[in-house]
Amino acid sequence: MAHSAAGAGPTLVWTHKVTRRTKGTIEAEVCNAVVRFQREQHGRGPTEVRASVLGDLVLVRCSSIFTPTEARLCATEEGRRIIKSARLELRGINHCEVEAMVGAIVGAKVLRSYYDMDVLGAEQVEVFVLDTDIEKRLLRQELDHLNSLAPRKT
Repeated sequence: MAHSAAGAGPTLVWTHKVTRRTKGTIEAEVCNAVVRFQREQHGRGPTEVRASVLGDLVLVRCSSIFTPTEARLCATEEGRRIIKSARLELRGINHCEVEAMVGAIVGAKVLRSYYDMDVLGAEQVEVFVLDTDIEKRLLRQELDHLNSLAPRKT
């Protein structure tokens, strides 16, 4: 226990370090990794990324994904076709790297992944299929942790 600087009485200080990963921290790590990866690949990352762990799936949705050049190309049908074709081709080339990145974050093997995009909406969606139900694993870990805190009967 510590005392406040103003002398107003004792202040509680939390000294326990939390090391358990949560669904929210995993989703945030996936978002950050996707932004970094896209910056490396396209020179610009999406302005909004959302990741959701859903059982044995990780769903990633990115908005405002285009570079300034791609945004100008969107003005024509041919430009939209070129953008979609190029991005699908790049994803096909890089899918192993993206899958390994997501698998390392969630602590599971990615069995396969799917990618699609909406050029007019400047949005893309990726779905990663895992070999493990992450939500169940996290729930089991939390239950094990809570059981370790419970008083033992002797």
